[in-house]
Order: sequence, then C-alpha cells, then structure tokens
Amino acid sequence: MVRAGISDIVCVVLALCCISVPALASTANMTVSSADRQASPSPVIRLFIPASGFIHSDQINDAINGKSGDVLFATAFGLSDYNGSWSTRHVNRVNLSEGLLDDFITAIEYDPAGNLWIGYSGGIQIFNGATYQTIRDQQLLKDTRIKAFQRWGETMWVATGSTAIHRVSNGSWTWFQPFSKGGPGFYDIDSMALDPRNDSLIIATENNGIWMIPSQADPVTFLRIDVDTNVLPLRNHVRQDPMGGVYFFNESAVTRYTPARDWVPVLTVSDLTQKQVEINDIAAGTDGTLYIGTDDGIFFWRDGVVAGYLGRFEGIGTSTIVRWLFMDAKGRLWFATQGSVGYYEQETAAPVVTIMILNQTTTAQVTATPTTTPPPVTSIATPVPTEEIKPEKKASSLFEILTNFISDLISRFRK
Repeated sequence: MVRAGISDIVCVVLALCCISVPALASTANMTVSSADRQASPSPVIRLFIPASGFIHSDQINDAINGKSGDVLFATAFGLSDYNGSWSTRHVNRVNLSEGLLDDFITAIEYDPAGNLWIGYSGGIQIFNGATYQTIRDQQLLKDTRIKAFQRWGETMWVATGSTAIHRVSNGSWTWFQPFSKGGPGFYDIDSMALDPRNDSLIIATENNGIWMIPSQADPVTFLRIDVDTNVLPLRNHVRQDPMGGVYFFNESAVTRYTPARDWVPVLTVSDLTQKQVEINDIAAGTDGTLYIGTDDGIFFWRDGVVAGYLGRFEGIGTSTIVRWLFMDAKGRLWFATQGSVGYYEQETAAPVVTIMILNQTTTAQVTATPTTTPPPVTSIATPVPTEEIKPEKKASSLFEILTNFISDLISRFRK
C-alpha cells in the first residue's frame, strides 16, 4: 500500500476547499429588516396534492371565506371546501338540477342573504343551502360569461364578459351599458375590489383604464382615476387592502391607491430580486404585509423592504411559480403552484412542513420536524397512521470536516 505524502494531503485540502456547500437560505438578492433577523415566528406550511380526497385542481380562479371558518375555492374542476378536511362538489350527471352547472367555476361570493353565488362561463347559480337557482336569461345577464362578483353592502355587483357590469339590489337587476351617457367607459373588466374604508368600488379593466364607483346610490357615477400621466401604465389587476385603499399590479410593479393619497408606487421586481421574474398575484395582510407571488416563490414586503421569502426549499412544493394567492379570515396565506395547493401561517411552534399525498386510499404525512399535531382527515379517503420522519442530524461545519479529514490523513501518514 502506498502511504499518503504531505503533497497528497495538500492537494486533497485544496480540492475540498473548492467544493460548494449548499446554504440553508439565500439572502443575496433581498434586504431583510433587523427586526425580522432577531425574532421571526416559525412558519407552518401545509401542502395538498390535487386528488380525489383533497382539492381537485391546482387552478384556482377565486376563493372566499365560508360561514363557519371554512374556505371555498372556485377551481377548474369543481367547488372545493376546506374546514380541516376537504370536500368538493361537481356536476351531478344523474340529476343536473341538483349539482353544479359546470365543473369550471370562474367566481364565487355570498350575497347579503347568505346565499352562495357561483359564476360560470355560461351563467350563474345561486345556492341557498338546499337548492340551486340558475340564471341564464339575457334579459337579466347581457353576457352570461361571469368574470367576478363583489358584494357591496346590500347589493351584488357582477362583472360579465364584454358587457361591463350589472348591479343586483333586492332582486332587481340593473345593467350599466358601456359608453352610454353617464355609464361606464369600458367593456371588459379584469378584476374589481371593494375599498370598505372609503366605501367605493374600484375596477381594473383590460383595455380601458381604471375606474371607481364612489357610491352605489342612484344615479351611479363612474369615474376614471388613472388620468394622471405620472401613473405608470398596465396596472390592470386590483386587490383589496384591508387597511384601506387598493393595490394595483402588473407583471413588473405594484402601486397603491387611496382617494386621500392618490397613487403611491410600492415596489418593482428589482426591489425583490435580481432575477428576471414576473409578478403573478398579490395579497395584503391585516398587519400591513404585502405578499407577492412570482415565478420565483413568494416574497413578503413590509416597511419598504423584503421581510421574508418562501420558495421550494422553504416548502411550497416542487415548483416555485406561484400563480395565485389568497389571505383567509384566519390569517393563513393560501397559494397555488403547478401541482400543489397549500397554505402558510405564522406560529411560535417548531417549523413544520406537511405534505398531504393521496394514493388511492392512502394518506401520507411527511413532517420536517417532530410534531404532535394530527393530520387533517380527508372527506373521502380513509386516513391511516402518519409516518413521521425525523430530520437528519445537521452536517458539521466545513472547518470541522476539513480538520477531521486532515487529522485522519496525518495519522495514516505517521503509521
């Protein structure tokens, strides 16, 4: 056997020094406030892989808070409900009057009476808890393609196809004809959001700017609010700010609007990361945090800096392309990526990542750290005992590895 020489040891040490060691989290492209570095609650992330016992699709078009602490999801394959376990409604092929009009749902909302409005590309269903009422009459709906609902006090506002907007009050339907005298100066609505603090409805259109309805009292007035030439173009998606006002965004920037402060730039993609990514959705929290879903994960924006980040390493799934976000009434941030739907919440307990995977009737739970929290029981699948995997012992530092290796080589050389 050839003994190792000093030159061999030096070569091995130099080679080891060139080996890259993966970091637990990268902050090279973000600014994190000092307060978050000092004390940040441990996150809890729960992932659901679309299957028969969970949510049935990862394409979510709308979501609302339910009546009993649950969350309802309008998806590309049914109406899903989550209250700790999942249930999903579909078209009833046996009796069409007792199920959904279509499995592809575009919008959902509760009306003032507590009835659930369900929107489709071909009409509306109103569910009172027992029966469905279908609305397809073009005397009421000038276009049956439903884009969005918004409850505003005692009225319902319905964005439809290329026919602008309808109002429903005490069972009476009113259509506001595009470009009519005193009517809306637009055809196609992209999205709309209620500003409850200022009691106004804000509308983002696809091609005709941004509009506000300052009051729902007759005569209804439509005001265009993006006439200022200093406002950057393409702010064509709007989301509510629980603290008052609304946020507008496109693929590269976010702007906040309030009647008092007018337009205030919030951020651009370059404030989040040096990578070439696009913004896909945003959601605002009640604590002032803005969550930005991008092609490279979820960024937390607070007090003018990036205050946190969730990516594949943090547990949002195999894809970092976050297509949709929603903040529910319990403060959970729901998100959807290709292949999974999940939620994130802040807790002071040890960090936990739970992945729910259904294989026929088998439910498996993988936990990043030991936890005594039981897994959610699915509505269809029979739950089985979960498999808890304890994390492997953390690797030693690079210095320790090198020191132990060199010591071992020297001891062999001396022999």
